[in-house]
Amino acid sequence: MTTKDKAAPRSYGQACPLATAMDLLGERWTLLVVRELLLGPKKFGELGVRLAAAGPNRLSSRLDRLREAGAIEKTAAGAYTLTDFGEGLRQPVIGLAMWGLGLMQGGVDALEPRPDVIALVLTTLVSADALDGLDVTCQVQSGDDFVIDVHDGRMTVVSGRTDDPDCAHLMCSTATFIQLVSDSTTLDSAIAHGDAQIADETGDVHTLMTVLGTTVADIRAIST
Repeated sequence: MTTKDKAAPRSYGQACPLATAMDLLGERWTLLVVRELLLGPKKFGELGVRLAAAGPNRLSSRLDRLREAGAIEKTAAGAYTLTDFGEGLRQPVIGLAMWGLGLMQGGVDALEPRPDVIALVLTTLVSADALDGLDVTCQVQSGDDFVIDVHDGRMTVVSGRTDDPDCAHLMCSTATFIQLVSDSTTLDSAIAHGDAQIADETGDVHTLMTVLGTTVADIRAIST
């Protein structure tokens, strides 16, 4: 561990809730650790792959601080996971990601972003009314394996693969997934052009992709 990481974290020294939060979250890589855990529990090695540039020492330091603050804990299986207190960061972190999108003047490069993170952001954008009646678990294989689960008007996204034998499977490139959720194409069209494949689904995945695309299109219309 470097001398810099051994040193006591800097503090704003202000009796303010925002300053107190930033004392913890303002260190480089901390919020990205939280981002990964919003997508489900991760072992140290998995976090190391996702956040390779952080380095193991700095990553360990950030995890220790989050644990000390009660935001994360370690499971019996050795994975880090958000506590109920840490789950309180879900809306603020995703909201910050949405705000950051406005800083990306060139837009999102369809070849670079992670589809699981894009889907995570969409969980807060899509309304419960739009998801009403949908009951679907979809394993997405699009560069990064992740699972979209919709039940009771709520959508969740978790990294990895599901053991659910009844889930649907959607296979497509990252670029195609972005086109699907940005209303640039339909799932029927992507399948027809050989850009996507789907298995073990009853039609709910088509509906879900349409709902997500419509959601993004509506947001664009409001912002223009």
